Amino acid sequence: MSILTWNDQLLVGIESVDNQHRHLVALINRLDELNALGADLQTVLETVKQLVDYTVDHFQHEEQLMMEAGFNLRMQAQHCQQHQEFIDKMQQVHVEAQSDVSVISKDLLDFLVDWLCHHILKTDKLMAISLNQGIDAEQVSIDKDEHVDILHSNLYSALRESEERFKELADHLPALIWITNAKNLPIFCNRFWFKTFNIQRGFVDRRQWLNTIHAEDRDKVVQAYQQAAAELTKFKIQYRLYAPDGAVVWILETAVPRVRKSGEFAGLMGCGMDISTQKQAESALLKINQQLEERVRERTQALTEANQTLELEKNQQTLLNQQLQETQAHLVQSEKMASIGQLAAGVAHEINNPLGYIYSNLNSLKQYIQELTRAAELAERLAGQLADNHPDVQAFKQFKTAVDLDFLKGDAADLVEESLEGANRAKKIVQDLRDFSRIDKQGREIFDLEAGIDATLNIINNELKYKAEVVKEYGGIKPFECVGAQLNQVFMNLLVNASQAIEDFGKITVRTGYQDADWLWVEVEDNGQGMNEATQARIFDPFFTTKPVGKGTGLGLSLSYKIIQDHHGRIEIDSVVGRGTRFRIYLPTCVPASQ
Repeated sequence: MSILTWNDQLLVGIESVDNQHRHLVALINRLDELNALGADLQTVLETVKQLVDYTVDHFQHEEQLMMEAGFNLRMQAQHCQQHQEFIDKMQQVHVEAQSDVSVISKDLLDFLVDWLCHHILKTDKLMAISLNQGIDAEQVSIDKDEHVDILHSNLYSALRESEERFKELADHLPALIWITNAKNLPIFCNRFWFKTFNIQRGFVDRRQWLNTIHAEDRDKVVQAYQQAAAELTKFKIQYRLYAPDGAVVWILETAVPRVRKSGEFAGLMGCGMDISTQKQAESALLKINQQLEERVRERTQALTEANQTLELEKNQQTLLNQQLQETQAHLVQSEKMASIGQLAAGVAHEINNPLGYIYSNLNSLKQYIQELTRAAELAERLAGQLADNHPDVQAFKQFKTAVDLDFLKGDAADLVEESLEGANRAKKIVQDLRDFSRIDKQGREIFDLEAGIDATLNIINNELKYKAEVVKEYGGIKPFECVGAQLNQVFMNLLVNASQAIEDFGKITVRTGYQDADWLWVEVEDNGQGMNEATQARIFDPFFTTKPVGKGTGLGLSLSYKIIQDHHGRIEIDSVVGRGTRFRIYLPTCVPASQ
């Protein structure tokens, strides 16, 4: 993208001068591109020299035109003095850049663009008007503010303002935000980045940066950066840092390549988040799972020894072992789900707090926009009451056209509405997560079964959306008395198993309905691999699983079967290998008298 865009507002009216100005703009844009790409010193110096040489020729041409036309001598001297000062400045830059290429910086490019635009729009335009109309230059009047308005309307000013706003925003975010050039040298790092890496702001030492990264992760991080630069691909990586106090901090970093319009690689830009709390939670959950698995192994060993000791009472032992094993499975699964439920409830609570003030701020912003819209409409009515040639009316019309005020009034409201819709969606997910996390709630209460299925689908959406299209065919089940949290667990097990039975991408259909006045049913059907009869016969046995070792415990459907039994219901299976599986759950609509 060019930092300075040529347009007709920069024309002075002398064709040869305008053509030379176009070339000067192209050279400045080229210098900016080389600076952004981190080009080698020789290429940068050559471009600076081209700019100096061409500027000298251009200035000589202008001075020759003034001499031939008998231009005002005093103003010609001032004009030539400006030329000489610019040449002296650029020649000095060319000399200094040979030992320190950093002088070719954003400040220099700002100087070039500002000088060129002001010189064209003021000094050169005055010269052109004088020469074209044959009048003394001192009699020519130029709008003092015109060149400022034109300069600010140029893409360059908008680009610089956008860049400063981005940096100001990035400096206030609790995330690692950085940008590199084509040589992988940092050109921007936000305040949080310097604080996290414990590096002095404004100076980035590559060795100090690498030393802050955990020794086991350094090669992985460097390789990810190099691969993204070579292949122009984005990446996501987790790595560890050493905090100033010696603690280990986990970072989740995402980066994307910066590519110029020409297709050239211009560097990387990335964002990193501190996920230490998440890692600690995962570690705690892993420890709990290991403890549970150890308890399973201990109890299984105890049952095996009991079977060997009581071999003479084999029939009774077999029944007893099955009961103990089933109880054990449900205990392990209940403990695991209770732990997960506590973790999910905590996460939902932490998300809900910042989500609350985001939602509140969006509503306030919506009101502010409405008030600003009314102010704009009032300004438009006031402008309509003034004469068309009034300066304020002209300024208002130019402003309205420049910013497309009508579009902004409508689009701003739409953006806020879309943001509020997203916030509401997030609040719904958090609420579903909190409701779903109450796994240990055993009391019966009136429960909306179809809403429970929706909440479960919301929670596991990330696992389902890449495997299957979910189709809902609800029959309008009325709320009834049951243990809703337990039924949600059954729905989750069936839906997750359905997605895992699909190899590539398939379809999962969820249906509900009534059999008669006393029974309702819920059906989960997939078009996955299906099961043979031998597998169907054992599908509800504790610890039976068709998944690879380490991928499943064999407890999900066993627990689901027990939950449905406790609700005095039943589960039916209809499965064909290669065509898919359908689970149908029947539940009584009223609590049996024994309850």
